Amino acid sequence: MPSVSLPQIEHDFPELQFKEGEVFSWNPNSQTVYYEKLDSQEDLVQLLHEIAHAKLGHKNYQYDIQLIEMERSAWEYAVDTLAPKYGLTLSMDDDNIQDSLDSYRDWLHKRSLCPQCGAVGLQATSSSYKCINCHSEWRVNQAKSCQLKRYQIK
Repeated sequence: MPSVSLPQIEHDFPELQFKEGEVFSWNPNSQTVYYEKLDSQEDLVQLLHEIAHAKLGHKNYQYDIQLIEMERSAWEYAVDTLAPKYGLTLSMDDDNIQDSLDSYRDWLHKRSLCPQCGAVGLQATSSSYKCINCHSEWRVNQAKSCQLKRYQIK
């Protein structure tokens, strides 16, 4: 792992708070980056990704596709801007980065599947979808890291 320490990162980003947590995440309300552990280069890369969310001003999203765009742009910022600062050579093609993006793509796809006929639907609101095949409507929860649930409306 490159010789970068949490105190150095905290020094480099004094506007942010860093706290150990259950998962790597960014909380824009408290300006806090949570980290699970920092034992490997992959952990450091994930931390830089969360810092990228902060530096890009990522807060809320209304539509799922906006979350995918925020994730992609945070990874690009981490790869292009933050990683070189800490002596890391990263690429958007790295398996860990693509696996992370794939998890969000898979999440979006599962949310969009009609519980009635299985076709891909269109997002109508932040928590509802409509099927263009059978015209069913369903609500979804906001789960990203736990079990996704879909509730048929009609």
